[in-house]
Amino acid sequence: MAMATHEHKIDHLDQPYYGPPIPPGPAPVAAAAGVHPPRRDRDTYALFCRAFRALTLALIALGVVALVLWLVYQPSSLKAHVDSAQLTRFDLAVAANGTRLRFDLTVGVSIRNPNRKQAVLFRRLEAVALYGGKRFGHADLPSMRQPRKSTAEVRPSFRGEAAVVSGGAAAALFAREKAEGFFGFGVKFRTRVRLKEAVVDSVEYRPEVDCYIRVPDPSNATAVAQGFTPTQCHVDDFS
Repeated sequence: MAMATHEHKIDHLDQPYYGPPIPPGPAPVAAAAGVHPPRRDRDTYALFCRAFRALTLALIALGVVALVLWLVYQPSSLKAHVDSAQLTRFDLAVAANGTRLRFDLTVGVSIRNPNRKQAVLFRRLEAVALYGGKRFGHADLPSMRQPRKSTAEVRPSFRGEAAVVSGGAAAALFAREKAEGFFGFGVKFRTRVRLKEAVVDSVEYRPEVDCYIRVPDPSNATAVAQGFTPTQCHVDDFS
């Protein structure tokens, strides 16, 4: 009897079910460690990584190209020499109202542009004369264009008189150099230039030219016979 009941239950389970659909149970919750982001988020992240890598490589390539161009086209600094100097008058007068310097000095300076590709546009060229480290005269020179691999000559002249601030020190220096037969002067050029290659102008540079010269005293025959010695100047780089 018990066997018959069991078989009846099994037969009942084998019968098809025609009732309402049974809703699925809740999906099992995945472990926190096994949760993966949606595919769209993964694609966006991968795209961002590729874009960042491409941008980094592009910046590195631009940096390399800029370095190569800088090394290839880096302009050479100008060269300057004082070829001649003529001192017609140089007196130091001590008076009750102070010490004054009377002067007449002309300097011939050659400026060399050694660059094969760039011309030099001098937008400003000013010469300053110094004695004992103190400025006593200046001359404004006209702007000019210097072609590639060329030499230009400028001749600033300093004439007039100027008050000497440190009269005692200037008088001692003047007396010593007067006895030696040669006066030492500083000549400084202040410039504002641009480099021009084809139709492209560079940024503005302000290289300074510093020259130190020893000029014979015109009243000293021995010094005048020795003459003036051409002198090389120091020129700042284009930076």
